[in-house]
Amino acid sequence: MSDSQKKLLKALIVGKPNVGKSTLLNSLVGEKVSIVSRKAQTTQKNTTGVITKDNSQLIFFDTPGLNKIEKNIRIYETFKTVAENVDVLIYMVDNTKKSQSIDDQFRNWLNNNENKFKKKILIINKIDCIEKVNLFEITKKINGVINFDETFFISLSKKSGMERFLNWVEKQAYSNEWLFQQTYKSNISKKNFLSELTREKVFEYIHEEIPYNLEINTDYIEPSGNKSLKVYQTVWLNKKSYKPIILGKEGKSIKMISIQARQDMEKFLKSKVHLFIKLKIKKSG
Repeated sequence: MSDSQKKLLKALIVGKPNVGKSTLLNSLVGEKVSIVSRKAQTTQKNTTGVITKDNSQLIFFDTPGLNKIEKNIRIYETFKTVAENVDVLIYMVDNTKKSQSIDDQFRNWLNNNENKFKKKILIINKIDCIEKVNLFEITKKINGVINFDETFFISLSKKSGMERFLNWVEKQAYSNEWLFQQTYKSNISKKNFLSELTREKVFEYIHEEIPYNLEINTDYIEPSGNKSLKVYQTVWLNKKSYKPIILGKEGKSIKMISIQARQDMEKFLKSKVHLFIKLKIKKSG
């Protein structure tokens, strides 16, 4: 295929925590590239997901929840850099009223930058949890604050509405060279993604107060017998009090975390995995 036939589109996904941004990205790419958790503000950095289909390359950026962006200067600066270089803004809400309220800071930022976007679209997720009569009111209310070019109604859990949305996105692609190789899926390295998988399971199984910026390192990966892999990870804890919480009674919590993380790693690596996790306390000072 010649470069003159290639098309490109870059889209930024924004919204409040837990509206389904990471799930949307994973659904679009067709595999897990961003972790999903019920714990708010799980996404700590911009995750890039890439779809290359026929002659079009579609690039999606999953950002930390808007609450996190507003509170962290470093994340906000990264967000601005990405936002200034995309074509489409995707604003995502769900069935909760909190997600449907648009912060003054974001609205002011958008008012000053909306000319940078070719299109602004609204996605309402979890429509299976919203009465149809209320969808119009929600759409009207949000468009009264920001005038979106299109609105899409989806349910990621029921896998509905995605085809119409993706078809619309593909039609927005314009003639341009691709930014990535055809097989490229995400900006997250193999080691980092394995760390993210374990972090996802920690948040899933630990109901106590564990910080969302929990640091997990994949120290190394080595081949083992029968074409399997050994994965060694370290969970770095800021406080000693976190250790018994993650271990759980008689080590049951860390065992479940390890089993679930290992199963996801095997799907990702397409290989049998032996996972070894150790907990370490960060030295203060």
